[in-house]
Amino acid sequence: MQAALALPILVVPARAGAAEVGEVGIAVLGYKERGLIKVTEPIIWAKGRFAEVWEVSGSVAVDIVSGASPQLVSNATGQPMQTITGASVTDRRKIWDAKVSRRFDDTTLAASRNVSREEDYLSHAFGIEVRHDFNQRNTTLVAGYGRSNDRIRSSDDPLLDEGRDTREYMVGLVQVLSPVAVVQSTLVATRGEGWYNDPYKQTLTFYPSGSPPFAFSGDLRPSSRDTVAWLTRYRRHFPGSAGTLHADYRYFHDDWGIRAHTLEVGWVQSFGARWSLRPALRYYTQTAADFYSPLVPRPQPALISSDQRLAAFGGLSPSLKATLRLESGTTFEATAGYVYNSRSMRVGGEGSPAFQPLRAYYGVVSIVHEF
Repeated sequence: MQAALALPILVVPARAGAAEVGEVGIAVLGYKERGLIKVTEPIIWAKGRFAEVWEVSGSVAVDIVSGASPQLVSNATGQPMQTITGASVTDRRKIWDAKVSRRFDDTTLAASRNVSREEDYLSHAFGIEVRHDFNQRNTTLVAGYGRSNDRIRSSDDPLLDEGRDTREYMVGLVQVLSPVAVVQSTLVATRGEGWYNDPYKQTLTFYPSGSPPFAFSGDLRPSSRDTVAWLTRYRRHFPGSAGTLHADYRYFHDDWGIRAHTLEVGWVQSFGARWSLRPALRYYTQTAADFYSPLVPRPQPALISSDQRLAAFGGLSPSLKATLRLESGTTFEATAGYVYNSRSMRVGGEGSPAFQPLRAYYGVVSIVHEF
């Protein structure tokens, strides 16, 4: 998704000055699952274009995580149920990234760097990208490559120190269809190798008969993962109603057996030159991973995970964003949204029976100043 959002959906005109085009911004994101995790994330970013051909951007963010987390799936009550951690989880993730771009006529080259650090996870990533405009800049082709090296640790197991290497390949297209319509499509393929087990997830199963009477298993996933994600975005402005249609579709599949579809439709309604509202509705559905199981089968398989994020489920997420633009170049935005995931929301039939509904709220408040 981040790679797709990097594609130029709008062309920003150059302005005179030391930094010909630039912006600085600050945002605060909040996310709260009912009865579970709470996340607060302040973000600061800046972007500037210099000498007509150089663009530099960067951001710094901190994830502040607290609350309880699902840790054990057990059928002690007769049906598989998630057991929540007794102690409250607290953690902080620090993230920074930087990107430098250089334009050569109709071709732009860019390089990026990203570092994410938390108590039990460290990630270093870099990326390169080439973008070419042609057809009087009505068509843009983009290709990119990225790589990340991660270290996975656990606060419950001081001996755990495993690595994971991921390579990402991206190609994309932006096509201006008319003065009021544009389409953007991006294909991203990844190849990951290394440690994918979640050290904080376990499964405990009691058997009504036989010996032994129970089985316990940690989270055991494949040591590699190949994924493909295809995202298409369509924007169509309707001058007569001062509104713009936003339509996004994303298809995802991997070699773990997960197939997912995401469809989001939104409408941006302008009220004069300053105010706008964007109501939107997103629908998500996925199949389960081949090795997902809320129970430990007999005999115990080599791969098993009861993490319900790998189950079959679906969900709806409505949201509303309000925007205020001032003549000084400052923009205020506020977004509120709700997430509801359940097995009954999966398209094409019931999802995984052990999936427990997830309800969450989120909000984003930001201030951006352009110069």
